[in-house]
Amino acid sequence: MKKLLVLALALLLAATAFGCGTPTTAPPAPEGTDAPPASTAEPATGKVDAIKAAGKLVVYTDPNFAPFEFHGEDGKVAGVDIEIAKAIAAELGVEAEFVEGEFLSLISAVKGGKGDISISGFTITEERRESVDFSDPYIDSVQYLILREDSEIGKMEDLAGLKVGVAAGYTGKILMEEEIDDGVLVDSNTTIVEFRSAVDAMLDLKNGRIDAVVMDEGVAKNIVAENEGIKTIELQYEDGEVAYEQYGVVVAQGNDDLLAVINGVIANLLGENKIHDWLVEYSAADE
Repeated sequence: MKKLLVLALALLLAATAFGCGTPTTAPPAPEGTDAPPASTAEPATGKVDAIKAAGKLVVYTDPNFAPFEFHGEDGKVAGVDIEIAKAIAAELGVEAEFVEGEFLSLISAVKGGKGDISISGFTITEERRESVDFSDPYIDSVQYLILREDSEIGKMEDLAGLKVGVAAGYTGKILMEEEIDDGVLVDSNTTIVEFRSAVDAMLDLKNGRIDAVVMDEGVAKNIVAENEGIKTIELQYEDGEVAYEQYGVVVAQGNDDLLAVINGVIANLLGENKIHDWLVEYSAADE
C-alpha cells in the first residue's frame, strides 16, 4: 500500500453555543417558614459544560516530538501542539493543564476519561477513528527518511533488506509494516527496529546499528538541524508518490460539542496563519 490511510477532511468553521449552569438543590426550609422555590437551573449535559465547571482543559501529550511538543528551557512542555491546546482552552475560558505520558497510552487516557483531549502529532487514521474522534486536520505532513550523510538511499524501495528505525506508535511504523506485509517491501527481508522516540532512533543510526529512520517531516528536519553527520529527504516511491498524512486533535467519542469548539479554533488559527508561525518559531530547521 503506497499511502497511509488518512481522512481528508474539509476544514469547517463550526458555530458553537455553550450552555452553562450546574444543578443545585435547596436545603429544606426551617419549620414554619415558606420553602424557597425549587432551582430551575439546567443540569450540565455536555463535555464543554463539564470542562467549564472544572475550570481546566486536561491535555495529554508526549513531549518527545519537537517541534510539536517538547520540554522547553524552563522544563515545561512547549511547541506547536501546545500552543494549539492553549488556544482551545482560551476559547473555553479555562486553563490548559498538560499531562505527560507515553505516546502509546495517550488515546487510552482520553478514551477512558482521564484527559479531555490529546494533541501529540496524531495522524488521522481509520483505525484510530474506531476508538476516538478527531478534530479537523491542522497540519498536512509527509513521511521523511533520516539517513547518514554518506547514504545512497533515495526511495522506499531502497530500504529492501535493511534495518529501518521507527518510533513506537507513530505512523512511520504503520507505513513500514504495511509495505512489508503487502507493499513494495514484501519478501524483502527488511527489518523494523522500534524505538521510544525519533531521537533514540537517530542515535542508533549515527552509530551504524540501523540504516535509516522513517519519521514525520517536521520532526525529521528538526533532528537533522540539531545533529551533525545525518541528512533527511522526503520519503518517495519509485513512481514518485509520497506518504501523505494529516494531524488532528484526539477527543473521546460522543463529545460533539467539544469537537465543534476545537474545529472553530483550528479554522481561526489556520485562517490567521498562526500554526505556520508557530512551526517557524519552534523549529530549529531553516524554513
